Amino acid sequence: MKKSFILLIMIFAALISCSKKIDKNTVVSAVTKISSVNVIIGNTIDYEVRIISKNNIDYNFEDLSFDDRENKCRIISVEKKDRDIGNYKERIIKYKLGFYDVGQFVVYPFKISYNYNNEYKELHGEDITVLVYPFSDGETLPAMKGTIGIEMPKYIWVFAVLIVFAVIGLIILIFAIVKYIEKKFNEKINIKEDTEALNALKNMDINNYYNENKYAEYYFELTFIFKRYLTKRFRFNIDDMTTSEINQLFKENMFNESEYIINMFKESDYVKFAKQVPELNIMQKDYDFCIDYIINNGNLYTALKLEEKENKKIRKLEKKRLKKELKENKKLENNLMNIEK
Repeated sequence: MKKSFILLIMIFAALISCSKKIDKNTVVSAVTKISSVNVIIGNTIDYEVRIISKNNIDYNFEDLSFDDRENKCRIISVEKKDRDIGNYKERIIKYKLGFYDVGQFVVYPFKISYNYNNEYKELHGEDITVLVYPFSDGETLPAMKGTIGIEMPKYIWVFAVLIVFAVIGLIILIFAIVKYIEKKFNEKINIKEDTEALNALKNMDINNYYNENKYAEYYFELTFIFKRYLTKRFRFNIDDMTTSEINQLFKENMFNESEYIINMFKESDYVKFAKQVPELNIMQKDYDFCIDYIINNGNLYTALKLEEKENKKIRKLEKKRLKKELKENKKLENNLMNIEK
C-alpha cells in the first residue's frame, strides 16, 4: 500500500513536469533567482540564472559585475549545468557572491546578445541592490570562541630543556674552539724571542760541527742566535754591533753575566776570523751558557708584565705609606691643638 502511494506521487509529479510546456515563440529567455538581498559582512549569497534558448541559437553571455568598490565584493564560485529539453536547451549558472564591506552594493547582472532573423537583440537582467550589515549594531566583531588547550606531556618539556642546554653548550663550545684557534694562531705568528732562540739552538748538533771541523760555522750560528735574542729581549741593536761596541754598551748599562758574554764573543771572533780551533768542552760550555741565560731571562713581554706588577706593588705600598704618614700627621696636629687649648 505504501509503495503504491509513493509510485502514484512520482507519476503525478512527472505528469506535472511534462505539463510545463515552453512557449513556442520563445527564442531566448532568462529567469533569475537570488537567495537574499540582505547579508552580514563576510557571508555569501546565492545568485542563479536560468537560460532557455532554441537549439539553433548561439548567444553570447556576459558575466555579472559589481559597483566600483574593488575587492569588497567578488564571485566566490560558479557552478554551471546544461541540458536539452526537446527543441530547446537549458543552461543553469549558479553564483556564490561574497561581500566584505558594510553598506549598499549594486550587482549588475548578465547581458545576453544574439542574432535572430538577421536582427541583433540583447536581453538584460535587472540591477539588484544588496544591503550588507555589520556583525552587530555596534559594528564590533563577535567574541571569539574559547580555544581548546592541549596539555603537553612532561617528557616533551624535558626534551625542550635538553635541546636548549645542548644549543647553549654548542655555542659555548664553538666560541671556545674559535678562541683556542685564535690563540694558537697568534702564538704561531708572534713567537716570543726566548722560544724562538731555544728552538733554533735545539737544531744545532755540536758533535757534527766539531767532527766536520766546522768551528767557524758553529760560532757564527751560535752568536747569531744569541745576539738576535739579546736584541729582542733588551731592545738594543746588538745584531749590528762589534764585540768592542757591545762591551761599551755593557759598561753603560747593567747586564747580567756581561763578562762571560764579552769573553765568549771575543773567543768566537778568534775562531770565526783567525781560524782558531776551540776545544769541544768549550763549545759545549758556550752552548749551555746560552741555553741557561735565555731560560733565566725569558722574554720581553713577560719581563714587562713582571715589571708592571712590581711597580704596581711599589705604588700600592707607597700609597699605603703616605696614607699612614698623613694619618700620623693629622693625629699630631690634633694633639698640638689640644695642648694649646
